[in-house]
Amino acid sequence: MIKIVFACVSATSVLSLSGCVVMSPSPIVEAANLLGSAISGVSSMTPATPQNPIVFAHAPIKEICIEWNGAVALSDFVPSLQSELQRHGVPSRVYDAGTQPGSCSMTLAYAAFVKWDMKTFSNAYTPYLTFASVTLRKEGRVVGSASYKMGSIAQDKWSSTGSKLGPVVDALLISNPVVEATNSAGTPTVFGGS
Repeated sequence: MIKIVFACVSATSVLSLSGCVVMSPSPIVEAANLLGSAISGVSSMTPATPQNPIVFAHAPIKEICIEWNGAVALSDFVPSLQSELQRHGVPSRVYDAGTQPGSCSMTLAYAAFVKWDMKTFSNAYTPYLTFASVTLRKEGRVVGSASYKMGSIAQDKWSSTGSKLGPVVDALLISNPVVEATNSAGTPTVFGGS
């Protein structure tokens, strides 16, 4: 009698559950998924450092013109670069290679290498940035150069393009402090810089 009542109560409580849980039949797959998520989470929090930055003293930059490089097959490269420039309060515009922007004294040229691979538990190939070199010029003369190179154990392989380019832009724009947000009075809040 007690067994029948327990079975009825258990069946009633199971039927009243509103959520569901999906479990893999293999604990090894679950462990690998958890480990992969943990590694990706930790690696995305570690900032990359620019490789061999060389920057000459220059006044704060008001605007930069970016020379388009069609050989870089990464759709978010230029938008990520522009976002990082904007973080320093520097607006930018893109011009075609071989043309000279007349009203822009500061230009930025870039080169990058992209590889393709599949993310864990994915069937689709995804591009990721392995190397980027950025050169800043004022009226044709180099005033700064910095590059990003993926770590030897590829801990930042799937980090965003912006997080990879951020430290490179930070190294180049030492004369422009980071402008994070605007306060309630509408004036920008400035962090760092000189």
